[in-house]
Amino acid sequence: MFITFEGIDGSGKSTQAALFSKWLSEEKERDVILTREPGGWPGGSVLREIAVSGSLKHKWSEVYLFMLDRAEHVASVIQPAIDAGKDVVCERYHDSTLAYQIWGRGLPLHIFDELARLSSFPVPDITILFDIQPERALKRVRSRGNPDSFENEGSSFMEKIREGYLALSKRDPERWLVIECSSESSEEIFEKMVRLVSSRRILSDK
Repeated sequence: MFITFEGIDGSGKSTQAALFSKWLSEEKERDVILTREPGGWPGGSVLREIAVSGSLKHKWSEVYLFMLDRAEHVASVIQPAIDAGKDVVCERYHDSTLAYQIWGRGLPLHIFDELARLSSFPVPDITILFDIQPERALKRVRSRGNPDSFENEGSSFMEKIREGYLALSKRDPERWLVIECSSESSEEIFEKMVRLVSSRRILSDK
């Protein structure tokens, strides 16, 4: 199973990805890896630092950087794990790039669709969107301190990203699960997520 976790900054996806990975390993006794983008492969930390630094000038630089990161991440981590029959839990994936670059930056969708096809990026079995109001999410981000360049772009930018995610979820509803998480605790959100994923019946015993 390949499952991705998406959402604007401060939506709680990191917490839920870690909880779900642990649940798969300990409760379901499945062989699972937890990874993330950008930077989830050996050597990827350098690209991650550049991506969140806010120092890039050309409007396509972020795109090239994220696509390079994803190509290496897929080749060195994700695809080998899938081929070995492992579960892959990934925090952010190609849909993040679509939401941030198309809805956030105004770049054309068809180019990204073609790049993903040409690159043979594996499509997740399930993508979970943790939906939250931008103001609430950014309040969480500020409480953590040291926001990155994307988080510093403010609530209007994050609202565009949220709209992008919701549009993407409607584009492929059989793959996406949308969980509203503005008012519930992380424990309640986790329990809801497990129920929804289990209802898809892809967690067959190995």
